[in-house]
Amino acid sequence: MSILIGIGTSNKKDPFAAASEAANFALHQIHHKEITLALLFSTIHFADKRLLEGITYNLGRVPVLGCTGANLITSKGITNYGVGLMLFSCPGKLRLGCAASHNIHLQNARDAGKEFADLALHNLGGTQRDLALIFPDGLIENGSEFLRGIKEAFGLSFPIFGGSSADNLRFHRTFQYFNGQLLSQSIVGAVFAGDNLFGIGLRHGWKPLGRPHLITEAKGNVIKKIEDKPAVSIYEEYFGKTLAEIKKDLIRISIYYPLGIYVAGEAEYLLRNALRIDDDGGLVCQGDAAQGSDARLMMGTKDWALEAATEAAKEARAGLEGKTIKGALIFESISRHKLLGRLTERELLRIKEVLGNIPIIGIGTFGEQAPLKALERHGETYFHNETIAILAIGEPHGSA
Repeated sequence: MSILIGIGTSNKKDPFAAASEAANFALHQIHHKEITLALLFSTIHFADKRLLEGITYNLGRVPVLGCTGANLITSKGITNYGVGLMLFSCPGKLRLGCAASHNIHLQNARDAGKEFADLALHNLGGTQRDLALIFPDGLIENGSEFLRGIKEAFGLSFPIFGGSSADNLRFHRTFQYFNGQLLSQSIVGAVFAGDNLFGIGLRHGWKPLGRPHLITEAKGNVIKKIEDKPAVSIYEEYFGKTLAEIKKDLIRISIYYPLGIYVAGEAEYLLRNALRIDDDGGLVCQGDAAQGSDARLMMGTKDWALEAATEAAKEARAGLEGKTIKGALIFESISRHKLLGRLTERELLRIKEVLGNIPIIGIGTFGEQAPLKALERHGETYFHNETIAILAIGEPHGSA
């Protein structure tokens, strides 16, 4: 049987009604065939137990994974209010092991990541595995640490793809969907085994400014010193502003001028947004940065961001090695949407020009997880900021 993928959306105010409408649209597109997996995304307005009750009522007890986003991305466009559902029907072509790790804010982050990965592998069974899909809470400050725990179980070169759940930019609370459960402060996802069904593309489009600066002290997601000075000095000196001025304008500055961390052997810089400034001038970031790494100020433009989306789509398509593209997931930093403004719809159009008129679903995220494109090997997965990550799903031509 060929892989069937359908999507449904709704902006009905009642979560149960929205779930029903989205489910009926998606079921029609897969001809009411057996459901292998349901991916459920919504804006924060629909984070309600009734949303999941509506999904179960219409689909039965099928595997459901997903989370809230800062916005909803689908083939039809981008909205700040709505529910999106993607259904997969591919019995015999795809096996999966689903898992959830709860209360990760109360655990050692690395242990929580490994707990999730070990459970997913156990539920998958067998030895073959091709990709992990994850949706962690986007308000966990050091997302890199739980990713390390996942890689400890899966291996450093194993492809992990995901998006960190988000809210409506209040940075208050995000939610994850796991079967019939409405979760928070959790990580949910699955590990897949199939026939090389996935292609990954990742780009950000930001370019370095000036010379590299050595990170001389760092701990986890806190860059304490750059060239033996408080880390915030990199912004003070470049912009000629006081510490108080930098603190007041930090969010805007870190969106337009994030730090780029050089990773030896990788083709792209890791971008890091500063969330806040510590009393000692350290920069608290969404992801980690290693002591001894080079950091550079990065600059983004709308044109560069649009071109990055095109390149990410081309990379995802190339990863399928000529297979028929059946659908795609897009996880994109909400910071990019702030930079692009009204051009986000043009960005989506560019992606569709590369991938074709296929079912697409995704969210605006508080962080992305995907492999960097390495110079000489399959890249290691990292935690990213201000990046667009695309997962294309395909199958060999003529599959039946």
